Amino acid sequence: MGVRAWMNQNPRTVTGITGAVVGVALVSIVVQVMATRHRPPTAAPKIYYSDDDGKTYFAASSDLVPPFDHNGNQAVRAYIFQCPGGKPFVGYLERYAPKAHDAIVAGHRTANLERFGRDLKRPGDVNWTKSGDLAVENKIENVTCPDGGTPELIDP
Repeated sequence: MGVRAWMNQNPRTVTGITGAVVGVALVSIVVQVMATRHRPPTAAPKIYYSDDDGKTYFAASSDLVPPFDHNGNQAVRAYIFQCPGGKPFVGYLERYAPKAHDAIVAGHRTANLERFGRDLKRPGDVNWTKSGDLAVENKIENVTCPDGGTPELIDP
């Protein structure tokens, strides 16, 4: 008796086997799709901060609102850059002015506070510069390599 003849004589068995094969295929597809899907992050992404005027830096949660206390010092956001073939360095620092900081911590973050409530400076500078004047901000945020090239911004 050939396979075709056996299938004709046992249609229920053939239907059961076909259903089982289709079921296994569907389960396999679902497992593959679920294994490769994008999962939402379980924690806020990290960014860099410095608590010693940019001499060193550390990564911590982006949920922190600078300035904040870190090991007894005031930590501020640090923007880390790297020139080709060079080591990473702090290009400039950022913090929120006291009124903006207090409002953000209280849950009242607005685009206006994000834009005009920040203070910026380069490591080693004595004074902080208030944000709001694009020309002044650009001078601080325009970081260059010693050879005049453009460094790459580094994320944790």
